[in-house]
Amino acid sequence: MKKFIRNKYKLIRKNIKDKEKKDLSIYNNLIQSKICDNYDTVLVYVSTLEEVDTIHLIKYFILRKKIAVPKIENGTMNFYYINDLSELKMGYFNILEPITNNKVIDFSNSICITPGICFSKDGFRIGYGGGYYDRFFSKHKLYSVGLCYKECLVNKIEVDKYDKKVDVIITD
Repeated sequence: MKKFIRNKYKLIRKNIKDKEKKDLSIYNNLIQSKICDNYDTVLVYVSTLEEVDTIHLIKYFILRKKIAVPKIENGTMNFYYINDLSELKMGYFNILEPITNNKVIDFSNSICITPGICFSKDGFRIGYGGGYYDRFFSKHKLYSVGLCYKECLVNKIEVDKYDKKVDVIITD
């Protein structure tokens, strides 16, 4: 069932109309919410072309906070601090990953901006099926934010015992 939903919403997301406008709206909604203001570190995925854009968020926060982006290493997702977008290179699944060695060890006072193909209104998500974020959240109790187009917000998602929800979802 998850595979079907994943494929359905990947297609919906791929065909989003006015993507740039919606990305800007989500960006503004997150910044204006001030959710990230009380945290020193923002953990944020580097978006692909079809995901909600995070490049502008990274540029915004890099001037104000410590920024860390994920890297998959031996089946585990680790986060590394970056100071500039030039510290990213194409990596696992053709996703930009950090080339720095400055690994995040202490996640206290961190907030995590979490990707998803779709989200349920109660905070569950369908990701890409690797379980990286669910495993990460089972080890680290962080406040988490999902970024989602309205078209990819669903009433309910079937979940299993390993699925972790995000604390808040920001849409356009």
